[in-house]
Amino acid sequence: MNEETFAEVISPAGIPRIPDEALNPRPETLEGATLGILENNKEFSNWVLDRVRDRFRASVGVKEVVQRKKHHLAQAASPEILEELSARCDAVLVGVGH
Repeated sequence: MNEETFAEVISPAGIPRIPDEALNPRPETLEGATLGILENNKEFSNWVLDRVRDRFRASVGVKEVVQRKKHHLAQAASPEILEELSARCDAVLVGVGH
């Protein structure tokens, strides 16, 4: 087989289009913070995220947890949910199921 035939490989994953400067910096600690959890509505995601929530409360000392669920796994979260999480939370965990 001729090596020149396969000289270039193109990744279908593409390049992220969100510039780093658009992201908020990570908090140094979550102790005393309000943590948001956005569930994507996949199978078992509620089970997994409930345990993650409990672990964060016990080991990190978050003050409050605001837990919301997307309407459908294939759709973006509603603007209302995103606005609420942005306004109320110091950090947001977006979680998946299996």
